[in-house]
Amino acid sequence: IETNAAGHDALGAFYQSACRYRNTQFTLDWESLTFMDANLSALLLAMTWKLRKENNLNFYLDMSNLKGGMNVFLRNGLAHYVYKKLPAPGEDVRESTIPIKAFKINDVDKFMAFIERDLMRHRGMEEVLYSHKQQLIDNFVEVFSNVELHTNTQNPVLACGQFFPGKKELKFTLVDIGCGFLNNIAAFTRDQEKPVRKADEAITWAVKGHSTKQEAAGGTGLSRILNYCRKNNGGLHIVSDGCYWAFDNGKIECKTLSANFPGATIHLIFRFA
Repeated sequence: IETNAAGHDALGAFYQSACRYRNTQFTLDWESLTFMDANLSALLLAMTWKLRKENNLNFYLDMSNLKGGMNVFLRNGLAHYVYKKLPAPGEDVRESTIPIKAFKINDVDKFMAFIERDLMRHRGMEEVLYSHKQQLIDNFVEVFSNVELHTNTQNPVLACGQFFPGKKELKFTLVDIGCGFLNNIAAFTRDQEKPVRKADEAITWAVKGHSTKQEAAGGTGLSRILNYCRKNNGGLHIVSDGCYWAFDNGKIECKTLSANFPGATIHLIFRFA
């Protein structure tokens, strides 16, 4: 399960299947799962959090599934947060993960501290210029601040990442469990010359720096992150309203997902090869 449309469909299928149940316990059977990008932990935790809150579902993890490469989900904290009877994770001695964290939507200070400490000071980010790091911090904080303004939710924002030393690649994921991009943008542009009516149009509108709040900076955080990716061989993927929008390898592609999850997910991929 990788950071792409197929990976989101795989996790979305789990979520949609679990939504049919209430007041029960699920065992996550990973015996046949040989690999999953650890940054996707933020999305999986968002799903289990929502299912626990709305359907009273509890989740169990078989420790025997978390051996070998799969122990990354012990080291980054996912196993503990999904199945709270497990001990809290210690320090990741391999330094390959950015630990999973959940933030209240108005807790900008804690989110900024996380971005500065856990992302920008990670060994996988050593090649990023200091000036670029400062800009990226500002951009991510702006994106985070807009969750409260635009998503009509009090649900937490979740984040984590993974560094792949062999590939010289770091993947960072941010998930909110809100209303997604389309509803607000479609309503805001309804009377404009070119109203937004589809999910891919809404994401495109946002990454161009537009905002539905005149007093807010709006989408400039996303547009600047995209600009960074264009100049530095990076990738920016945005998932919302059943659309997987991806800038990668210098081009933009959009795919329709078969299994949707509410809110929006942002993946930022740094490459240093």
